[in-house]
Amino acid sequence: MDYTIPINDLKEGQHQYKFDVADGFFDEFPESEIKKCSVSVDVELTKRSNGLETFFHLNGSVRVVCDRCLDEFDMPIEYDGHLFFEQGENADEVSDELVIIPRNESHLDLKQYIYEFISLAVPCQKYHPEDENGNSACDPEMIKRLNEIQATEPEEQATDPRWDKLKDLIN
Repeated sequence: MDYTIPINDLKEGQHQYKFDVADGFFDEFPESEIKKCSVSVDVELTKRSNGLETFFHLNGSVRVVCDRCLDEFDMPIEYDGHLFFEQGENADEVSDELVIIPRNESHLDLKQYIYEFISLAVPCQKYHPEDENGNSACDPEMIKRLNEIQATEPEEQATDPRWDKLKDLIN
């Protein structure tokens, strides 16, 4: 799918664009943890004489691995972001929100920005959501194994016995 907007022929004012991001999108980003998704991206672009202002609204779900039970699940995401584009001699990312695009650029390619916004929408800790009864939706077999491992680990000793022997020398 094409994630570009032709900017040369745009008249000043507001313009609306909608992109649907699906599984194949992440094939071009091999470093991504996300491989499957279904995300709707609404872009509101305002063209002004001095540049472009864009507002992105993302809504959908991404397939992630649960940090607790290692099972895959679809995590809902939602994200809003702003970007400003100004024309200049060379392409440059001035800040997190300001990007310089070359004056001769006829299209604005949003693929990289959409990828970054989806990645930012995914929280650092990814756990299955709780069910309607407030119970974890994690794989019960894996949770049982984790609890068994945790129960069999020896409790941490308050002090190291080697230090206790040394303490006896000074008393």
